[in-house]
Amino acid sequence: MKVNLGGIVPLSTVDWPGRAAMVVFMQGCPLRCPHCQNRRLQTGERYVSFHNITSRIASEVKGLPGPRRSALFSEGLYLASSSCHAPMQIKLDEAEERATSKPFVDALVLSGGEPLLQPEACRHLFRLGKSLNLATGLETSGIFPHHLEMLLEERLVDRIFLDIKAALEEPDYEAATGSGHSASAVRKSLEICFKSGAVFEARTTVFPNFPSTAQLEKIAVALCRLKAAYPCSRLEGLTLQQGHPSEDESPFQAASVEEMQEMAASCCAASRGMIAVRVHALPEVVWKS
Repeated sequence: MKVNLGGIVPLSTVDWPGRAAMVVFMQGCPLRCPHCQNRRLQTGERYVSFHNITSRIASEVKGLPGPRRSALFSEGLYLASSSCHAPMQIKLDEAEERATSKPFVDALVLSGGEPLLQPEACRHLFRLGKSLNLATGLETSGIFPHHLEMLLEERLVDRIFLDIKAALEEPDYEAATGSGHSASAVRKSLEICFKSGAVFEARTTVFPNFPSTAQLEKIAVALCRLKAAYPCSRLEGLTLQQGHPSEDESPFQAASVEEMQEMAASCCAASRGMIAVRVHALPEVVWKS
């Protein structure tokens, strides 16, 4: 089996707060979001054997010696730069505690690109994670609801990070993704998450002038309605992420923390306090409803 692999970040505390995660980036995405942070993963083919990937993951988790990392860069098994990711360092005392009490890496996150473009690869990688006693997380745009449902039915995913680009209606979603007819698929994925009882978090990245506060309020209201329809669901909240220019686009001024706090407060009010809303801006979480 071959996997179209974007790269691997061996340790991140950004993708899954509270966990030390290995992040596997899958190559390929059908969306063309204007401010995509991982634009180089949208297209192209870098196929790597599943055996090589599993060997690398297992050796990292178990602390076993593996191939020299310089060699792995050329094979596509490691990200050679921070263009796709910026791992956050953890404090020394936390590192010492992890080293003495449990394996340093305790989670496996699949990201992209869009990982569900390769559903069988996701299935096998999550099975590997489970066999290594890792918590499993999926970062997805939600455009492949049937693949998401398959993984949840097989209980392969412990946590979903669902990226909602805009208000769940057209033409807003097409403007945000460069792809028509995707809003309905994301709505379906959202409903699947609510129905399944899986732990999940909705994430929306905020760029200057998009999405607007009104659009963010619509997202919060949609979440509120689904939460009322599925009271046993396990939505942990809506996170507004501060968007920054990618390496290949013209610089722009990111939305200020104050602006994002106001947006979060508006979302909280629109949901009548039923949805927890937080702001995530560099270098850390700065506000939570």
